Amino acid sequence: MAVETHTLSVQQRTALREELRKALQTIPTDGSTDDWSDVYVPLSHQQALNPERMLVEGMRGAGKSFWTGVLANSDLLNKLGRHRIGTDLQDALRGIKESHAIKLDAPAAKANFPSPVELPLLRALPGVTPETIWSVAILLLFVPDPALGMPRSTDAHDPWQAPMAWAGQHPGRIARALDLLDERLTSSKETALVVFDALDRASNELTQVSEMTAGLLRVMLQLRFAKGLRLKAFIREDILAQAGPVVDGSKLLNSKVTLQWTQADLYGLAFYRIAQRSDKFRAFFSRVAGISWRSDGGRYECNDSADEPDKQEKLWRALVGDYMGKTATKGHSYRYIYNHLSDGLGRVAPRTFLTALRAALESASTQYSDKPHVIHHEAIRDGVRDASTARVTELHEEYQWIAPALQCIKDQKKTIPIDKEELEKIWLQNKASVLQKIESMRDKALVPWQNGAPNSERMERLLATLEQIGIVRPRKKNGNERIELPDIYRLAYKIGRHGGISTQRKPKS
Repeated sequence: MAVETHTLSVQQRTALREELRKALQTIPTDGSTDDWSDVYVPLSHQQALNPERMLVEGMRGAGKSFWTGVLANSDLLNKLGRHRIGTDLQDALRGIKESHAIKLDAPAAKANFPSPVELPLLRALPGVTPETIWSVAILLLFVPDPALGMPRSTDAHDPWQAPMAWAGQHPGRIARALDLLDERLTSSKETALVVFDALDRASNELTQVSEMTAGLLRVMLQLRFAKGLRLKAFIREDILAQAGPVVDGSKLLNSKVTLQWTQADLYGLAFYRIAQRSDKFRAFFSRVAGISWRSDGGRYECNDSADEPDKQEKLWRALVGDYMGKTATKGHSYRYIYNHLSDGLGRVAPRTFLTALRAALESASTQYSDKPHVIHHEAIRDGVRDASTARVTELHEEYQWIAPALQCIKDQKKTIPIDKEELEKIWLQNKASVLQKIESMRDKALVPWQNGAPNSERMERLLATLEQIGIVRPRKKNGNERIELPDIYRLAYKIGRHGGISTQRKPKS
């Protein structure tokens, strides 16, 4: 039975709460970490790290950039190869002697891939295809083979023109050069890994992004049997879906890995991160759930599994209480956060989960410090509201068109669920002003329809993409198709609904 938090004194609750809050102040999920203690490996993500699995898809914030950064970091890669992740995977990771990242949203992206401004000019060169561009970018990561004859630019202001122009005129040599690079590495008993990330940043035009994605898939297919040169791409699910047909593409797609986070994965991540920075939490965890922690190479590891839902729930109830109020009708505390942070496809991004916990702890410290739990249930609702705002802000970096597509629901004083026909009428009001506003974003965002599409196609693609990336969820009622908006997005846009979390914070009583 859980140890109730009212057995802690006010001072003990305050001290524990403060350590929890400080432990979650930084949330490195963008691949920027070089600290081994930041690396938490859910069981479900192990295959995403396998060099043999070339294609990994995931939602925005699922960890694609994080794992790209880890795999491209020689120190972290070395430590990962000695982590408790299974002998076969350890051997595969330890076999990688060098790793590189072609990460299109990184500050140094222009050093290893053409910018969105350069890309159309290079594509216009005779013989240059998306495959040409990816192949040249890969080859330039390695010491050049003098026999290849591909020139390297001496112009720092235009590093891509010379090699691309040559490659367009020698497609056979470029394709063979990748095979020879693989043979050279294999004969030296070396494995080199090249990781690709943020393909959506290749261009602001959806057509070009789709073509470039398809081109990379073709290069990966060419090298799928390579031993010395391994390619791995982390791709957003909507970008992968719109890549278009690729001959034999199913050979990659059938073995792709999807980055997903279960409820137990997310609590495990949160508890792991807190344990790295809080002595009081580790002691409390041991006392409540019977799990002890040991120091191992600069990080704390559990002697037992901290991913077991029963043990996690026992700990969480000791921190929060059993329910989100006085009775179970208000919701069970362990399931509450995951349920209300889930998108339309039932997924929760780790950054969103950690943001909600951090905000809940801030609220508990400032608004509910006199309550009998370490984290009061109203503070958790505040955390969900803050996480909603943060998630929407985060998505706007890549999906700027979401705001006008949804904000119009509140502007029209509508609530959700909303009939599909009614939503489409709103989009078409005032000479389709919502669709026109989205169209005007084409120079800075990947608008979800092709240039010049009629309004009917625009609405179809808009709704389909919103559903595909989990922003909305369709449902049937009395034969009508209705559109549901999960709390993780509804709260940020302050769109009302009957039931669910209020868009307004509850005044302190």
